Amino acid sequence: MFFTSMSSNTISAKAKSMYGKRLTDADYKDMLRRSSVSDIAAYLKENTSYQTALAQVDTHNIHRGQLEDLLMRELFNKYTKLCRYNFTGDNDFYNYLVLQYEIEQILKCILSLNAKTMADFILDLPSFLISHASFDLLALAKVRQFDDLLEVLKHTPYREILMQFAPKTDEFIDYASCEKALMTYHYDHLLGVIRKNFHGQTKKDLERVIKVNVTLSNLMTIYRLKRYFSAQKEEIAEVLLPFEFKLNKITLEKMINAQTIDDFFDVFDECYYGKNNKTVDNSLEFEHHLNQIIYLYNKKLMRFSTSPPAVLYAFIILNNTEVKNIIKIVEGIRYQVPISQIQSLLIL
Repeated sequence: MFFTSMSSNTISAKAKSMYGKRLTDADYKDMLRRSSVSDIAAYLKENTSYQTALAQVDTHNIHRGQLEDLLMRELFNKYTKLCRYNFTGDNDFYNYLVLQYEIEQILKCILSLNAKTMADFILDLPSFLISHASFDLLALAKVRQFDDLLEVLKHTPYREILMQFAPKTDEFIDYASCEKALMTYHYDHLLGVIRKNFHGQTKKDLERVIKVNVTLSNLMTIYRLKRYFSAQKEEIAEVLLPFEFKLNKITLEKMINAQTIDDFFDVFDECYYGKNNKTVDNSLEFEHHLNQIIYLYNKKLMRFSTSPPAVLYAFIILNNTEVKNIIKIVEGIRYQVPISQIQSLLIL
């Protein structure tokens, strides 16, 4: 009990200390005034907590992909540093981000197989994950057909999950079904680990933050399928993940059955997540709103939660948001997007 309490308190204290070194509004304004990827990398190296991550980098020759990889590596390093304070070593919860990244790489592999671009797959492979993955990550780069992927995953739960989606000769792999099956497994596993290892407020905080994220992801899926693909209700229902928080079945069905985008917004405005929200008809603004809900919820959890595992989970989401903000600025400057427009995309 002593070691469990000590490790939990250490994780919470360290996470909050790291969060205290996050980018400020002034940092974002300074980056928005830069004119290139190199200038932004140099600013991060000289003025922020990313100086260690970029210490060995020649910022004059860095490209966008390299910078993103280094930022994601730094995020993962922070995660592994925090997880080392789990002195008991017997809680699978602290492996959740590795599982999440593994699934992301499997799904990228499936996309590449469908697009016949596997020759380039290794270029985007996150090297920091290689020593942590439950399967040979480098072997993914050698995959040329679905059976090869199943062979790489033969000693993992992922193989059995994906076997049912094996395509017939020359058919596309059903990416949407693979994604739903893998992500359902991920969240089922994570929630099961939480039920097994945590109790009281910690269990409540973790279950809530996970289900809030999944619920908002489902809302975005419904919106996109309706707006861009005019998907039928049966098609939409098939791809939604089977988790929710404060979104009852009747309200969800109303959103799925909405005949127009305006009808969808009418239902959204009356649900838990839409109240006090001004209805918008621009997809970017709507996505921004949902991401803002996630950000503010996790920011509040980070500040007020007394549950160290929940603090860790919130910290990773907030830090990932920061990395995405940096990449949005890089992309905006690269394509000469007006500063005001780039700024409107940031989740702050």
